[in-house]
Amino acid sequence: SEQRNKQLIKNTAILTIGKICTQFISFFLLPLYTSILMPGDYGTVDLLSTYVSLLLPLVNWQLDQGIFRFLIETRNDEEREKIVISTAFFTNLLQAVAYILIFLLIYIIWNYEYLWFLTINVVLNIFSALLMQTARGIGRMTDYAISSFLSAVGTVSLNVLFLVALHLGMKGMMYSLICAQIITVLYLSIRLNIIHYISLKCYSKQCFKELISYSAPLIPNSLSWWVMGGSDRTVISAVLGTYFNGLYSVANKFSTIFITFYNFFNMSWTETVTLHIYDADGEQYLKATINSLFSLFVSLCIGFIACMPFVYPIFINQQYADGYYQVPILMLAVLCQVLVGLYSAIYVAKKKSKEIAKTSIMSAIINLVVNVALIHWIGLYAASFSTFVAYASMAVYRYHDIKKYIDARLDKKLILKTIILSAFVLFTYYLRQPILQCVALIITVIDAVLSNKKILLSALQMAIQKMKH
Repeated sequence: SEQRNKQLIKNTAILTIGKICTQFISFFLLPLYTSILMPGDYGTVDLLSTYVSLLLPLVNWQLDQGIFRFLIETRNDEEREKIVISTAFFTNLLQAVAYILIFLLIYIIWNYEYLWFLTINVVLNIFSALLMQTARGIGRMTDYAISSFLSAVGTVSLNVLFLVALHLGMKGMMYSLICAQIITVLYLSIRLNIIHYISLKCYSKQCFKELISYSAPLIPNSLSWWVMGGSDRTVISAVLGTYFNGLYSVANKFSTIFITFYNFFNMSWTETVTLHIYDADGEQYLKATINSLFSLFVSLCIGFIACMPFVYPIFINQQYADGYYQVPILMLAVLCQVLVGLYSAIYVAKKKSKEIAKTSIMSAIINLVVNVALIHWIGLYAASFSTFVAYASMAVYRYHDIKKYIDARLDKKLILKTIILSAFVLFTYYLRQPILQCVALIITVIDAVLSNKKILLSALQMAIQKMKH
């Protein structure tokens, strides 16, 4: 169990370091982008990038997710690895060719000047996703993290070159995004020696059927997550106006930071669950680990909320002050999303992708319906509340549904403590009495240390050992 926990911490650290560096670089250069590009131009690039994320699962059928899941079972079996990778590669190749032909026909009918960006970027994303998930699947986590880091650094560096030095404006940002994908594809192709794994002789119809059977249900799942992220802003803008969408976007930044950190962790968590779910003590290990991890993220989430009364006024301009009231609701929503993610790894390990898709679709519908139903009554609160209800519904469903596969229930004391502590911190947050908010913060910190001392000590010991080496 200790060895499994160390591997989980190590993989999370590798991914987190690579991702956090890129997040900081992008964040600090945001003033550069916004000072050079007009809002309309910046918005166009952002919108086109959003369409790329929408089109990708429709074109590659989420095969990148399937290749990770199947490769993780075939480590040290080179022949099987070649079959899985070759089957996925040639399928992706056909998908890319078909996509290009379709877009050429569209271009003849509709001569939109940026169709070239959607065409090239989606095709490059198909192969970068394939290579990155191959790296994860065969256990090359460091290469995965480095490729992600190179992609972000390449984007930023080329943005500076194209925007500042060459004055290419909006097209410069598009060029940098495309070049960054090329860097990722080249780096991983060389590092993984991908040509070694690809052969037309290794293409397998049976493997193709298995990959599609797993990956296809994840397409609506991916689209549902896209809806969950985009519907709130669409409804707010349509009903309340863009001013309120600005408030919501700023309030959402803090929960985005929190869930981004969890997403780094979730990649290594999914691998850990898949590798060890069938161990002799797999069920006990997963149950204990899920409880420990949820306790950790509860502490982080409530700690975030307790800090906000002091942090929000410092970081956020006064004109966005009303966004303060949305932050706790969105934070609790992503805490539910964390629980959803912890259980999702079990579905992945059991290859129950249809269950993942079913719950995601239902949550997307709940989110949209609640938001539309309430926005005329409670205004901006409808968006944050609908997000909370959607994620909470998914968490409750998966909490009960997962018992069909393994017993991974949360400890009742942990659930009760989470409810009581959340209620207390929320009360002090909205009361806006500085003394009570200080008390809430102190209690939260003490509880976080006491509740997570095992994880904190384990991480500290690993850090000390690394420094000694």
